[in-house]
Amino acid sequence: MEEINDEALLLEALSDKVLHQLPPSVWKNLFLGEGRQGIVFEQRQLTLVHVDAELKAGATSEAWEQFCLQLQGLAARNQGRLDPYVNATALVTFEDPGAAVRMAMALQRAAAGLDLRIGIVSGPCVLAFIRAQGRLWCTPLGSQPERAARVAASAALGGMVISPETHAPGIALRRTGAGAEFQDSEINLSGLAGPAGEAAQAADAAAS
Repeated sequence: MEEINDEALLLEALSDKVLHQLPPSVWKNLFLGEGRQGIVFEQRQLTLVHVDAELKAGATSEAWEQFCLQLQGLAARNQGRLDPYVNATALVTFEDPGAAVRMAMALQRAAAGLDLRIGIVSGPCVLAFIRAQGRLWCTPLGSQPERAARVAASAALGGMVISPETHAPGIALRRTGAGAEFQDSEINLSGLAGPAGEAAQAADAAAS
């Protein structure tokens, strides 16, 4: 699948993502209200970490809640942007490939009671910047999030697959020069996703 460059297609992709992952009020403000004027698209070289998680036999819901807190805290400490995601998965966006790998390894160590499949990919990605609830957020669009999901699905249970370009010269372990918009945007997009926002805010506070 090629990267999306047409603005109309980008708006359609963003609309579909917001509609399925965030409260209806956010979608209405962005696409039926004044929020649409604040939507900006920008292509960046990014690293995405896709996480699939499932409870081990005999594990309790507390293990899942603790995992979510660990995920939010580790993403924040490593300057990753956490997207809300469906079907017991998470997607974290990084400008620094090294930080992405470090977060993924720490998450594996912290995932007591869960089996993880993690996929890490790097490449050009379209970031959508949106303003909601008085703050700036960003979320990735295009083929890279889908590719990250496929790479994670190829991992063994409890394992991690890192795409070759993440370790390529000039990419691995080196920042690509984050712009002010990315730095100033909210780290945890799941704060827009309703009840999970309270846990996200607690994790961010603990990480700071």
